[in-house]
Amino acid sequence: MFKPLVLALLVPSAASAGQNYLLTSQDPVFLGKLAPHAVTVYSSGRTRLVDLKTPYNELPGDLRAGLRPVSPDEVYNGAAPLPALRAPDPAVQAVLSRVDGARLAGYAEAITMAGKRSAAQLDVSAASGNRLAGDYIASAFKEMGYKAERQCYKDRKSDKECNIIARYASGQTGAKAILIIGHMDSVGYEKAGADDNASGSAGVLEMARVLSAYRSSHDLIFVAANGEENGITGGYAAAKYLKSTGELSRVAWAINMDMISWNRDGVVELETNKEFASHADWVGAQASVYTKLKPYIAMPAWGSDHVPFLEAGIPTYLSIEHWEDHNPCYHKACDKLEALSWDYAAEIVKLNLAVVAGKAKLSLK
Repeated sequence: MFKPLVLALLVPSAASAGQNYLLTSQDPVFLGKLAPHAVTVYSSGRTRLVDLKTPYNELPGDLRAGLRPVSPDEVYNGAAPLPALRAPDPAVQAVLSRVDGARLAGYAEAITMAGKRSAAQLDVSAASGNRLAGDYIASAFKEMGYKAERQCYKDRKSDKECNIIARYASGQTGAKAILIIGHMDSVGYEKAGADDNASGSAGVLEMARVLSAYRSSHDLIFVAANGEENGITGGYAAAKYLKSTGELSRVAWAINMDMISWNRDGVVELETNKEFASHADWVGAQASVYTKLKPYIAMPAWGSDHVPFLEAGIPTYLSIEHWEDHNPCYHKACDKLEALSWDYAAEIVKLNLAVVAGKAKLSLK
C-alpha cells in the first residue's frame, strides 16, 4: 500500500518548510553543477529531493530543467508490500521459461557495438551508430514476424531522428493494448551505453521474441525509443504519434525498461506516480511470485520513457536496477558489456512478461 513520505520525520536536520524539488536528472555533470545551489533533504533509490539555496528563478535554465516541485505526499521509496501467499500459475511459468539470457545479451551486444548512439550523431552522419542500432532493431522485429516502422519525428542535419515501433494485432474488435518501451540511444560514447540502455532495448526485443509465439487477447505495441537522453524526445513523440493514430486511447498498461543489467543486490525498482501505486504494488507481487527479484516501489516518476504515458493517464511503470547501488559507469565511457548480469536482466524480462500474462490472455499459436 502506498505510504507517502513525511519529510520532517525522515530528515529532521535537513528538511525545510520551503518548497522541495525532485531531481529529474541524476546525470553526474548535472549533479556537479547543481551542488552549490541545493542541499539534499531526501535520497532513497531513484528518489532524491533537494531544498534550494539559490532561488529557483535565479538558477540557469539547464538546472531548472532538471528540477520539479513536489509535495511530500507524492513521494515514496521502499520495499513493495509482500503479497498474500499463492502458487504461481503454470501457464505464466511456461511463458517465462522461454526467456533466454544469452539471447538477451546478444541483442544488447549488437546494439552496443553499433557505435556512438546519441541522437546528436544524426547530425554527423547518415550511417551513425544511432541509425545502425535502429536498423538492427527494426530488422530483428521483422525477423520475429512483426510489422515494424521507423516513426520519424525530427529532422537532423544528416538523418532523421526516429523511433522504431512494432505491433501485434489481436484481431479482436475493440481490443485494449499493452505498450512495451525502452530507449535505444545512449549519451554517445563509442561502443558504450551497454546498460544505459542497450539492456532495456534488448529487453524489449526479448519480450517481443517470446510473445511472438503466442496469440494475445490484447494488441501489443513495442517501442524502441530514441532521444531519451535529450529530454525524452522519442517517448513524447511516440505518445503524440499514437494519439494521432487513435492507438493511445486503447493502451491500457505500459511498461518501460531502462538500465536492467547491472546488479549486486537483486533489487528491481518499479517507478510510477502515486495515482498508480496500487498497480505498482500488483507488479511487485508478480516479482515476488515469479522471479528472484526483490521489488521496491519508487515515486514520483522522472527521467525516462514511462513519463509521457503516465502524463497521458495510462498506468505505467519503469523497471530499473536498484538506484541505491546502480551502475558506477552510468553516463560514462566505461558503460560496457563486461560488467553486466544477464541473469538479472532476464529476471526483469520475466517480471514484465508475467505482467503481460497477468493482463492479457495468451495462447500458443
